[in-house]
Amino acid sequence: MPRRRQPGFTLIEIMIALGIAAMLMALGLPAFKDFLANSKIRNAAENLQSFLNQARSEAINRNQPVQFLLFADTDYDASQVALATANTTGPNVLIRVLNPTSGAYTHVDWKNGYEGSGSASAAPATTVTATYQPMALGGVADTITVKGLGGTLLGGQAIFDIANTGAGACHTTGTPSPIRCLRVTVSVSGQIRMCDPSVAAGDPRAC
Repeated sequence: MPRRRQPGFTLIEIMIALGIAAMLMALGLPAFKDFLANSKIRNAAENLQSFLNQARSEAINRNQPVQFLLFADTDYDASQVALATANTTGPNVLIRVLNPTSGAYTHVDWKNGYEGSGSASAAPATTVTATYQPMALGGVADTITVKGLGGTLLGGQAIFDIANTGAGACHTTGTPSPIRCLRVTVSVSGQIRMCDPSVAAGDPRAC
């Protein structure tokens, strides 16, 4: 009587399937890494845009000047709100209210740029570079001061460029790259917008 074959897979079949799976994973890994890198850039840009909108809303609701700034203090807490030193690279973000009469500051909100890095001093994956035009009268260097009606004391458009340099150079027309860096802009009137600096004019995503 012939011996019946047991259902299942042979060792050779399993090895072939594992080999095909490993090959597919190897082919898809670079694209997945680029996806993660671009996701980090977008998350950072959206967080920045959200904080800028929050600063504007606070100024309108309070009818008082509200300041938005990047700063690098690693041991910040709300009691040090007047001591935070503004810079153009962060990685932390701070919103504070300025009392125009007393000159005192009130803490509103802040975000630690090192969150998610696993360390209080490890550099975040994404980087922010701010460019400010000369301030209008009463403006503070490297700071966006939003007035009670929603306008700012900026002397020109403020630009925040968000990149992920550890993942690669930003895509440009002349130098194609899978890394799509983003930009957040703030106009003198207080309008806040996120855009793609590598996209040609005429595209709704363009800066």
